Amino acid sequence: MSLSRRARLTPALLLLCAASLLVGGCSSDAGEAGCPVPTAAPAGDLGLLPDGLSLDGVGTVTRVVSSQGHVNVRAVSSKPIDEVTVAIQDAVTAAGFRPAGMDNEGFEAEVFFTAGSYAAGQALVRAADCDGQWDVDLVLVDPTALPGSAAPSPSGTPAPTATATPTPPPT
Repeated sequence: MSLSRRARLTPALLLLCAASLLVGGCSSDAGEAGCPVPTAAPAGDLGLLPDGLSLDGVGTVTRVVSSQGHVNVRAVSSKPIDEVTVAIQDAVTAAGFRPAGMDNEGFEAEVFFTAGSYAAGQALVRAADCDGQWDVDLVLVDPTALPGSAAPSPSGTPAPTATATPTPPPT
């Protein structure tokens, strides 16, 4: 092959390769930064979430499992980690749990919460395999497994308990 013919083919091949990459990249089912769009958990699984708990502000819930007195939730978020941790606190507070602490190191974070006097759960936020996404693993004590006085209520206050009749002071 002559040098002039090779010189004409090279730009044409480069243009063809660039065009195929561009078309291939644009036709994929990808979210931000080429990340796959998370698949939401089936509606039946979402029904396992405690009353009042919505993780819509956190991200896409991809898995919910209830087992041995715990509800395990997996979600994927594309928000910055600081926003994810605040959204988790808002969500669990709306469901009647109380934030008990947080540790945010910038590359991972934990959010802890209680129900009454019980440690009721933890959310672990870690960088996902896909750049710009965070995996959220939330473990809650199943509210139905807590003693009645500690079960959270969506109003943010513990469930009502029986109150003892006060004893009059001695005379």
